[in-house]
Amino acid sequence: MKIKKWIPNTLTILRLVVTPLVIYLGIKEAIAPLIILAIFIALTDFLDGKLARLWHVESNLGAKLDTIADKTLAIGLLIILVVDNHMFFYILILETIIALFNIYVFLKQKVIESLLIGKIKTWVIFITIILGLFNILFPNLKLFVNLLVILTIIMQFISLFNYIGAYNKRKNQKKKLN
Repeated sequence: MKIKKWIPNTLTILRLVVTPLVIYLGIKEAIAPLIILAIFIALTDFLDGKLARLWHVESNLGAKLDTIADKTLAIGLLIILVVDNHMFFYILILETIIALFNIYVFLKQKVIESLLIGKIKTWVIFITIILGLFNILFPNLKLFVNLLVILTIIMQFISLFNYIGAYNKRKNQKKKLN
């Protein structure tokens, strides 16, 4: 069953490979195909982690790839959405800050940590992005989408503060051991 080991990482790599196509569709304003592809790709994010845990094939490589794929896809889609709704700019900035903080933590502590709040935040972002794309086709969703943007921003701040807290906790534990 060696193939089971590769399926979750293959799904994650698929997200990375498809991200340029997602951005291209956004630039070409092919919103309907973009929505379909974004939903499919978001589902692979759920599926890769679920399969890795189910089959007990979690790996550091998979965790790194998953984080990179999530951030790359989200940031690419957010750049597309900022043009239509400037409120997405705040999500884009916060997601970039979170990505940079994750890189900093990895470089300092060699830790890739996925907190539950981070996973929830990622799903909230993907739902907000997909509804933001729908809003391009159906502008009457704007108020609802803007409320989701605000919820997403709140989730991002909570997630960022939790990651900062986890980083500081590990740093303090390391000091106590030395």
